[in-house]
Amino acid sequence: MTKKALRPLSLFFCGLLIYLVNNQLLFAQTNLEHNTPPIMLTSFVVKESAQVGSNNYPNVAIFPLQYGEYENINSFHLKDSKGNIVPAQFEILNRWWGKDNSLRHVQAIFNAELSAYKQGQANSGVKKYQLFTGSKKAEVLNSVKLEDRNNEINISNNLLSINIKKYPLVITTPAGKLHSVFYQENNEIDYSFKHANIQFDIEESGPIRTVLKIYSATEYKKPTQIKHGWALRLYVYANSPQVKLDFQLQNSAINTTVSAPLYFKGHNLILDDVKIEHEKTVRADKLNSKEIQSTSAGYISSKNVSVFFQNFWQTFPNGLSTAEGKLKIEMWPTWTSQFLNDHFVDIGLYWLDDMKQTYHEVWLDFSTDNSIEHVEAFAKTVQNPPVAIIPQDYYAKTKATLELGGYFPKTQISPKKQRSLTYRTKGLTKKKHGALKFGMDNYAIDSYRKKRTSNGGGWPYSNRKFFVSGNPNDYYYAQEMAKAEINIRPQWLGGYLHAKHFKSITPSTNPYGGTSWRQFVNHKAPTLTREYIPGSRQTANPRDDQHAWFYHVEQAYLMSGNKWIKDWYVFMAEFKKIYLQELDPWPDRSNRSEGHALNTALAAYRVTGDLQLGELLSSYVVKVHSKYLLPPHNLSIGRLDKKKPSAAVFQQGFLVKGFINLYNEFSDQEKTLALIQNYMKWNLTYANYGYYRSIISNDISTKASGSSATYVDAAIWYTLISGEAKYADHAINFVQKGVGGVKSYGKWATWQGQYEGQLYNYYLQQLNETNNE
Repeated sequence: MTKKALRPLSLFFCGLLIYLVNNQLLFAQTNLEHNTPPIMLTSFVVKESAQVGSNNYPNVAIFPLQYGEYENINSFHLKDSKGNIVPAQFEILNRWWGKDNSLRHVQAIFNAELSAYKQGQANSGVKKYQLFTGSKKAEVLNSVKLEDRNNEINISNNLLSINIKKYPLVITTPAGKLHSVFYQENNEIDYSFKHANIQFDIEESGPIRTVLKIYSATEYKKPTQIKHGWALRLYVYANSPQVKLDFQLQNSAINTTVSAPLYFKGHNLILDDVKIEHEKTVRADKLNSKEIQSTSAGYISSKNVSVFFQNFWQTFPNGLSTAEGKLKIEMWPTWTSQFLNDHFVDIGLYWLDDMKQTYHEVWLDFSTDNSIEHVEAFAKTVQNPPVAIIPQDYYAKTKATLELGGYFPKTQISPKKQRSLTYRTKGLTKKKHGALKFGMDNYAIDSYRKKRTSNGGGWPYSNRKFFVSGNPNDYYYAQEMAKAEINIRPQWLGGYLHAKHFKSITPSTNPYGGTSWRQFVNHKAPTLTREYIPGSRQTANPRDDQHAWFYHVEQAYLMSGNKWIKDWYVFMAEFKKIYLQELDPWPDRSNRSEGHALNTALAAYRVTGDLQLGELLSSYVVKVHSKYLLPPHNLSIGRLDKKKPSAAVFQQGFLVKGFINLYNEFSDQEKTLALIQNYMKWNLTYANYGYYRSIISNDISTKASGSSATYVDAAIWYTLISGEAKYADHAINFVQKGVGGVKSYGKWATWQGQYEGQLYNYYLQQLNETNNE
């Protein structure tokens, strides 16, 4: 036989050998997985808060995972307290993108039946579960199925079916077709689903939950003619006749450099084949203390559908009505106008500020049970849904959730107040900072900084209390405050891509305390193409970099996995590339601005994993910050200015925390660590937790500033990393005894999730444990 004839045979035997080896390895791996006993990673509980119990309600639990441990979501399963496998769907929330790409947080979606919580009885309304390694499956009753064909998507679960024809868009439900009707300023009707540029994203397609996003971009034509943008999310669940429907109205045109407020007369979602016996109307048109205190969503029911409007009374005006076989979900009711701060604006119109996107949440129940008992119970559950509670020890072990390296101090959990939010409705217009005010442009926003973002005092909010307390009350508060940030402030351009749109729009976070993130030329240049109609005005301002307090938004995301928060971070990931590449012609490079900008960009990176953003962040210290260092101490004030090179330790606290988070997020950050050391040495040797002083002199401050509280946890982090106790000793002395008679502001005795004290308490606990050994 010739060599030419032998070659195919040898190739055949090589291929056979490779096939056998690969299959043997696959068999060995499968056998290993089969024989390896599952490991329990953590126990956890789900708490019911509405005091009505819940039947088969969909739950979401967010689990942090240790760096480098897991690669895919097939590695986990859930068990109940009896050891039964719980049908669950796992989705990736984020990864350790900047290191080895291993899983960082996953969310488990599962249905649960919970008994009713009884006020004051801590063990009531609680169900125990466990997270295990290993892929174990359980039968899913009435699982969700999605079929995506060329011009049609169908989502069903044996209990209901929703059909979506794509072009033209037609959404058909068990209660008829769904319509989105937008009433324009000029009295003409614009049907949202007839827009030309509609897109579809299947975000989840699992047996427990399927999520479909449908959306259309804002289109600017002229100041009085803006085609509204919108986005709709449908959530369909296994073994459930209920569907969650979120709808976002958008005024965020990216086809223009400068835009205008979008005025309109109203917006309704309409179901057109509702079986009704009597016409009904429910209106939230004013502050209704009784309804708000009832903690139930506004609802309306018929024979083939009941509709539940979350935060119906809190975000008034809203409406629900049935007539002539139609059910209207009045997200911006045509029978009234915008409620601004403390009054209705008497112009017969609503408006969305430029760069504003606002969403509402409703539930559709297609079950045949429209009894008062069932409907009222589900309304309460919608408003205060069950919450999954992960124990402190697991957060501490995984070090994945908190910033500054994830250190989690042990905190004694004190007996808590009720699990649902406490609504104090007295004094609508006089609530102080941090309170939950009411109305469409008030609810859960920080009213002190709603317009004047640069108001003095305080430091960034922290809504990490839920991680510590395990109280659903703290979860709800964190979620509402994050929603207010992305719903009420005009700081969002849906669809913005840095590479595609920067040159035409050139958005900027300047000026200080400014009114727009659109192009800033100078203080006299207009930021709008149209003035506000007399009687109306901008509802809130976007944050400037010196007060870019967005930390609470990511914190809420790591509790809930809210997809609207992720959408906002997708925009922020693109937007912060401007700052990181020094493309803003008017950059604010003060220490605190740089720190907040870095931390916002890092949060966006942790949420999205944007590759370009990651590259810019990982090289930021070398390519950007190092250009502004002044000798002899190699510190920065944001410019090479030796005439007034002064800095304050409180500002450096924000900045150094940004560097610490950079160091923890990426590999090969030795230069970042060296830079942190420069700032640490300067504070220890010269600044002494003082206020503004020169960064090029060798003068020593003898008096601290209480505002330098921002720096304490950063200094203690450096001791933990370097092993040099003097930095932590210096910080502890500042907190406990003071420098020059001045102690640190803040709460330090225990860490309850507040901005300050995370590492301070952790370090003291470690010292105490060491001394007791």
